[in-house]
Amino acid sequence: MNRRLVPVVPAAFAVAVYAPLIFRRSAWSDDFPLLLNSSSTKIFSDGRPVLTVLNRLVFGSVDTIGELAVARGIGLLGIAFLLAYLTRLLLELGWSPKAAILTGMSIGLLPPFHAYAGWATVFSFPWIMLLSAFAGHRWLQALEDRRRAGAGFAMVAMTLALLAYPPAAMFCWAPPALRLLCRPTGPRSAVVDACRTGLLVALSGSVSLLIARLTMTLLDIQADPRFQFIDSIPELVEKARWFATRPLGIAARPFLISSPSDLIGLLTAIPVLIFLSFGLLLRFKGPIVRRLATMAILGLMAALTMLSHLLSVENQVEYRFMAGLIVVTWIALVVAGRELLSRTLARFGIGIDIATIGVLAMSLVIVPATVAAQRNVNQVFVRPAVIKEAHLLEQLSGFDPEQHHRLIVIDAPGSWPTRQNLGIYSVRTDLAHSWVIRDNLRLLLAESFDFDVTPEIRVVDKPSDPHAGEFVIDLRPLVSRL
Repeated sequence: MNRRLVPVVPAAFAVAVYAPLIFRRSAWSDDFPLLLNSSSTKIFSDGRPVLTVLNRLVFGSVDTIGELAVARGIGLLGIAFLLAYLTRLLLELGWSPKAAILTGMSIGLLPPFHAYAGWATVFSFPWIMLLSAFAGHRWLQALEDRRRAGAGFAMVAMTLALLAYPPAAMFCWAPPALRLLCRPTGPRSAVVDACRTGLLVALSGSVSLLIARLTMTLLDIQADPRFQFIDSIPELVEKARWFATRPLGIAARPFLISSPSDLIGLLTAIPVLIFLSFGLLLRFKGPIVRRLATMAILGLMAALTMLSHLLSVENQVEYRFMAGLIVVTWIALVVAGRELLSRTLARFGIGIDIATIGVLAMSLVIVPATVAAQRNVNQVFVRPAVIKEAHLLEQLSGFDPEQHHRLIVIDAPGSWPTRQNLGIYSVRTDLAHSWVIRDNLRLLLAESFDFDVTPEIRVVDKPSDPHAGEFVIDLRPLVSRL
């Protein structure tokens, strides 16, 4: 196969997996305020002015829930290009075309990409990850070749990524981590790469913080708590404990979205981390101290893919914040597994082609992961939206804009069912989010009555007799259907 076409395969595979779902009519959670252009101030207060512009360009060009497929389609293209970039990077780092293709395909099935494909709100995240990865890689090459123009271009790209979405921008740590994984050169070179990437983040981060603060001042907007950082030793200790017990354990269970207890999480994550550590210990060369030092630097790079959350006051476990950590951990597992397999075959004189075993092993991962990815996107983003909208339209069938000036919505707080999954994947319906129902109804009324109807919407917990001009919508029957 032509090596130039190799990156196309994982990209096309991702499109084939997610396209049948993302072009179905659906909207989820923050999609509604974004579609109504009512959340720009919040995004500015988070220090993300570039993301505000991107959202206005995309969401401002669509008017209906059905047209949100445009945003999801842009997100899917971002996933495709990101996978193509990572596959090409693996080829440059010495991987065979077959191994690079299968690994690229598997990356697109990791849990963070389920949200990037199924949720219009995060359509920009894979593009930001791509931009930051390109910036990180270009920065290292420019410094090695002493090209100031290339370094300046990389810094501008990284600054834009940070002004869009800092957690996604931390994907800039993935290229140096992959370089160390695939071409282990020892701790000294690894430290140089880490320091250079850290310099890029520090310089771009300082500029982006200055621009974000200036933007807030000009617009007279207060910074959100997400834009505040830890500033005490106890907070630092708590952050370290949180990272070691939550994100690290989740990354060690790369394709599992279930939310385990602490005990189950430890029992499943620790063996994986031991397997990973042993494989990489064999992978790296030199004395044991040198190998351990190289592994420590690799672990630091992986952790720094979550730098924005390590510095932030909030401790939030969401896959969309952990894409860099999960991708690097998964590729490290592939490298460690290949190293252990090759050594085992050599030790026992087994004449089986390692590439053949690798294809079989990756197939055993990709096939069930594909089924799981499609099921998760459908059960979180698509099916609940279809059921909810059918119920709301049925309830609205008697609404008369000439007679009714107020909608009374009977909510079911505390009754909405959940799944034992992590983050947003635990949600069976976005009606569990208090801000959804009002904007959802406004959009449905706009689509049904030509964008002219704007009744008052009041959400209550208990039913009561309606007054003149009031129309009642009962959400409680939805609980049993979801």
